[in-house]
Amino acid sequence: MVMGYNHSVMSANTPQPDSAEYQFEMTGGALCLDFVNTVGDRPDPKNEHLHTYADILSWARQASILTNDQVVDLRNYSEQKSGEADEVFARAVSLRESLYNTFAALATGSQPSEREVAVLNRWLAESLAHLRLEESDGDFSWSWSGSDTALERMLWPVVRSAGDLLASGEAQQVRECASDSCSWLFVDRSRTHRRRWCDMKTCGNRAKARRYYQRKRTSHPSA
Repeated sequence: MVMGYNHSVMSANTPQPDSAEYQFEMTGGALCLDFVNTVGDRPDPKNEHLHTYADILSWARQASILTNDQVVDLRNYSEQKSGEADEVFARAVSLRESLYNTFAALATGSQPSEREVAVLNRWLAESLAHLRLEESDGDFSWSWSGSDTALERMLWPVVRSAGDLLASGEAQQVRECASDSCSWLFVDRSRTHRRRWCDMKTCGNRAKARRYYQRKRTSHPSA
């Protein structure tokens, strides 16, 4: 069973995304796939939405991994440590592409390469070292320890999500969008497990419109 990704930051006070920010889609069904889907139509640069470390912070806030205050603190610290922030950004993009390779392989009925599994295991060893159990009034919950200025802290829940998904029965339900201009991944939780689109409102509707246009042209060639 895939563990949910409640990162102990979701509350009534969790900020909404700034309307000026790019609005990331969270349709993957797993946090790790939402991170993978920050680029579409690989390798088309027009559909890349992570260009700087600040973009990762924006995504993490919209994904409810980080609070607004945490984003502000990390943004300020990243400006002081720009070289380190650039390195974390490069590592984050590399992790994202490794996760894409891993889950895209599953989506085609193949097995992830040993190299990609090794990459994830290295990240898991690093990330899960920060996972802790916290007790409050007799109830326990997961939380993340470590410095508030750890520039890579938003990646730890992503890595945990990837490990949970890969080790679950739902790994075999990972699909890649059937659109020719989309490479997004999602967990197919439909009743028949025959879902084809990352989002019916976008790729699904565009495909329907193309099929309708093609039928019209076939029926009325002079149109």
